[in-house]
Amino acid sequence: TLDRSSAASDVYKRQLLLVDDHPLFGIGFAHALTHARPDFEVQTVLSLAQGVERAAQCAPDIVLIDYRLGGEDGLEGLRLFGARHPLVSRLMISGDEEPVLAARARAAGAAGFIGKSQPVARIARALDEVAAGGESFDLLQAQTGLPAASLTPRQLEVLLLVAQGRQNKQIAAELEIAERTVKLHITALLDTMDARNRTHLLVQARRAGLLLEQR
Repeated sequence: TLDRSSAASDVYKRQLLLVDDHPLFGIGFAHALTHARPDFEVQTVLSLAQGVERAAQCAPDIVLIDYRLGGEDGLEGLRLFGARHPLVSRLMISGDEEPVLAARARAAGAAGFIGKSQPVARIARALDEVAAGGESFDLLQAQTGLPAASLTPRQLEVLLLVAQGRQNKQIAAELEIAERTVKLHITALLDTMDARNRTHLLVQARRAGLLLEQR
């Protein structure tokens, strides 16, 4: 049989970039993942600015962005990387393993959501799924079921704005789309979430874990 290390040297190493402001987590993550999967190579940075700069230098296949980045917003980081490096697949990684956060990450352009409590093998599978051009949102599939998981990123954006009390005209202006398109998205949301109207839509979305419960 082939030695594991020599076999690994003959395969392409998938380049990953982790943006996380906790150095110890970054070191541990990189060590655990590359030990389990020698075909992965992980670089770590502590901020979004460093991440954007490093991505320009090393052209990673996948970037993983922590939700809580000190004073920075990981969701905005997803959008930033999408604008600066549109060909790089983006995932959110977080200790806050909530369906609503996974949904918001998907709406911000993430191809997957990884909880920090997940075992290394599951994280590696998620990375494989994204690298193959797919998505990995186990949290949505497991806790919200097929209807919520099947929403498109744009539909999720519209849903979040509806929840903020925006009217169709305001949503259209904010997303820079036609008002008619907003109406089509809302119709699709009502159908997918089996809702009778906008108010019922928000009730169904909260039950599915896509929106925070009202206090």
